[in-house]
Amino acid sequence: MQARQLLLHKNGPALWPEHKGEAQVRELQATTPALIWEGTYQGTPTPPGGSVFKREWWIGNRYDHDDEELINTVVGRWISWDTGLKDKASSDYTVGLVGELWPDYRLAVRFVKRERLEFPYLPDEIETLARRFNRDEKLRGVLIEDKVSGTSAYQTLMASANQWLKPLLVAFNPTVDKVTKANQAAVWCRNDCVLLPQPSPEALWLLDFETELFDFPNVAHDDQVDAMAQLIIWLENLLAEGWRARNSISQEIGS
Repeated sequence: MQARQLLLHKNGPALWPEHKGEAQVRELQATTPALIWEGTYQGTPTPPGGSVFKREWWIGNRYDHDDEELINTVVGRWISWDTGLKDKASSDYTVGLVGELWPDYRLAVRFVKRERLEFPYLPDEIETLARRFNRDEKLRGVLIEDKVSGTSAYQTLMASANQWLKPLLVAFNPTVDKVTKANQAAVWCRNDCVLLPQPSPEALWLLDFETELFDFPNVAHDDQVDAMAQLIIWLENLLAEGWRARNSISQEIGS
């Protein structure tokens, strides 16, 4: 069987060093969505394994849900909402995903609320979850997808919410489709910038979340993935800054 040609030689350097050196190519690979990398730079439109998010990315990359040090050293906290339209069994879910930024600028998925809601209950649910996760006043933003019921919820809250909440509300306007957004977010999951908790009684939401995450895009509902991707993209600059800092330290230690 003919070996698959790679942009990088097995032992380096880059195939076209006069165009891009090995260090540039490796950073390009690390910050390019898998589908684009495989199709554009490797000539294979489907990445190995076939899925957007891979289980092996989180092997040994979990946190303890009850870690007091983690709770006390959180830099900031955000809630990302992907809202459904109706409460029928066939309708999409409304999802509120809580993410916490660590001092090293990695993002920990802290909590996921998934429920089918009629719109009259949605603004109250958004405010209730925000209050719950702002007891230490580290909540930095509440992202609400600026589409359909999300638009209405954002407008309602801007008109009626308590004063502490209004400055935190962000109407997130997606500019790409869900699969493209997920592939962009997957770059930072692959680079160990996004952490999941260890399975525990305190994380009962985790099983449903991982089932959707690792089966995406071949799922009936993708609201949890969309809420996570939305938050990762919002924090992309911070995640990239943390990744580059950790990568630089690793290179210094290895040299």
